[in-house]
Amino acid sequence: GTTEEHLAKIAVKAHANSVHNPYARFRKPFSFEQVIESPMVCFPLRLYEICPVSDGAAAAVICSAKFAKKKTTKPVWVASSTVATARFDDGITRHLAAASPNGATLHSEAKLAVETAFERSGLGPRDMSLVELQDNTVYYELAFPEEWGFCAPGEAERLVEKGETVPTGKLPINPSGGFQSFGEATTAMGVFQVAELTWQLRGDAGGRQVPGAKAGLAQTIGLGGNATAVVLKK
Repeated sequence: GTTEEHLAKIAVKAHANSVHNPYARFRKPFSFEQVIESPMVCFPLRLYEICPVSDGAAAAVICSAKFAKKKTTKPVWVASSTVATARFDDGITRHLAAASPNGATLHSEAKLAVETAFERSGLGPRDMSLVELQDNTVYYELAFPEEWGFCAPGEAERLVEKGETVPTGKLPINPSGGFQSFGEATTAMGVFQVAELTWQLRGDAGGRQVPGAKAGLAQTIGLGGNATAVVLKK
């Protein structure tokens, strides 16, 4: 299929996941035809492939291992948590002049945050059971897995085509439904990603459960070239 078709399939997948998430703002499935026929906003992205702005709230309890073991039989451990800022040569215009290396563009802040999170956790892409990434647009589900080493350059589209990014696939991405199904509630969504990983690692995610989830990555990007990443594990 074409890139446009793959983008539409990502949106369909996101909303199919949201049907099983009681906290999602949009719990309605979309057909491929509905997505591909929605108005073009900025080629190749269509209206149903871009998240709206939303309000939201989320919370997480962080405590010592000793206290956690008193309160739950299913603790989830923080393997790493990182913050990073962008390089000026990554090709993304940020209100300042930017030099693009060999024409390449990427969100260097996200890549640096994720790479540092893997380094500090002692885990890597192959150890992740799932990924919750910031999908302001469905494009990020094609770009980020390649930039972070989850798959080879050009392979992300094949993963979408083969259905490997659904909760039961080889690389589950945004089983929560992602920003496509919640909207962008800015900083609240970063904490929500932590909550989603926790539910997944505890086996409490219902119809969107990733089978046997043992570790997961969550990632956000913010205005001004900043990003976060967190790795949680059982």
